[in-house]
Amino acid sequence: MSPFLRLDGLVKRFDTTLAVDGVTLTLERGEILALLGPSGSGKTTTLRLLAGFETPDAGQVVVDGEDVTRTDPVARRFGMVFQHYALFPHLDAGENVGFGLESLGVRGKELDRRVSRALALVDLAGFE
Repeated sequence: MSPFLRLDGLVKRFDTTLAVDGVTLTLERGEILALLGPSGSGKTTTLRLLAGFETPDAGQVVVDGEDVTRTDPVARRFGMVFQHYALFPHLDAGENVGFGLESLGVRGKELDRRVSRALALVDLAGFE
């Protein structure tokens, strides 16, 4: 069985600056990953490559067995929260988590269930 997500040898340069140097990793469905490192180490660029906001100079992004390296961001269905604890600081944690789901048409009890489950995964149950 193949992993849900595979980044295989991702490389990204901006002019003469090597921003991402051969990042390779795999994640199974349901796993959570945190990218940690100092400023300028390629964390945000790696996430932008995964989401499709940047195109790698080399390597592949494979999701659920499909190469999405050249696929539009909207078709990848990945969300990205930029370097702040909340996408929208005026919303509570549950509303922030639910924002992407709502944009995909998830509503009502299903939205509540999925938001609660996601918050529980990161020990934020009760912040909905």
